[in-house]
Amino acid sequence: MSRRILAWTKITPVMLLAVGCQAGAGRTGRVVQIGTTKADLFGVPAEYRALHMDLEKKFNCPVSFSAQPSGTAIGQQLDMGNVPFAVLTAEEYAEVEDASKLTLLASGVNSLGKTSRQAHIVVRANSHVKTISDCAGKRFAFGAYKDPLTDIAARKALEQAGVPMKKILPEILPPPLAFEGRLYVSPAKSWFDLTVNAGVIDEIDFNKMPESGGNPITGPSKDQFKIVGETAAIPEIVVVAGPSADPQMAETLKNYLLNDAKANEKLCQDLKITGFAPADRAAYDAVKPVFAKS
Repeated sequence: MSRRILAWTKITPVMLLAVGCQAGAGRTGRVVQIGTTKADLFGVPAEYRALHMDLEKKFNCPVSFSAQPSGTAIGQQLDMGNVPFAVLTAEEYAEVEDASKLTLLASGVNSLGKTSRQAHIVVRANSHVKTISDCAGKRFAFGAYKDPLTDIAARKALEQAGVPMKKILPEILPPPLAFEGRLYVSPAKSWFDLTVNAGVIDEIDFNKMPESGGNPITGPSKDQFKIVGETAAIPEIVVVAGPSADPQMAETLKNYLLNDAKANEKLCQDLKITGFAPADRAAYDAVKPVFAKS
């Protein structure tokens, strides 16, 4: 009996964490699996490398990012217990069949100090256009093709204002300037093309513009635009735990994201955030209609 007691006293907190790591790491039993749609044939996706190093130290066991084709697939893997955690965009969260089963651990914070952002629907400062609905029949500049904010959310904002894509002046330019009859050149880059009547700009990009003094060499300034509307506010990335996640590991991950991640400059740079904040489920649920297939 004394030998057993002595053996037990030699088990350290690190050993216990390793046991917990295996117990809560999904069906592999060896590594903490984190679902994502990012893939890298040579190992960890570039945007997760700093996060990966931190998490392996925090969990004291291997961490692997499991690439999936969509948010729907990630949701299925979480539900089946194949992965305990995942990193999701708002669009991928909207694709999860039953997001109520997920525990939201933390949301990314952007350079504006917010966990979500909008895009501005803009026209020239001297334009007669006053509302989004006035963009009908105009040449409209979107941001990036299939971008959740400057394409998908922008189109939804136009449609809700009574301007479906068939009412936007169609584009005949070839890719990558145009796709599906839409122009994809941000107003910040095309504003001195007088044939572009309106467009959409990410509020973070708009915030970086100078207040005045815009010109064709340095680019436009804020005073050369008039904001006539906004897109829905799209939340930043969210880290979630699935039903199979070990509660203690989930709490460890949550505490790390909320308290320590912001100190890792490389991590924040790679993820394009300044840190993490508590996640608001209502904010993610609210934008599901934006990404609903029409």
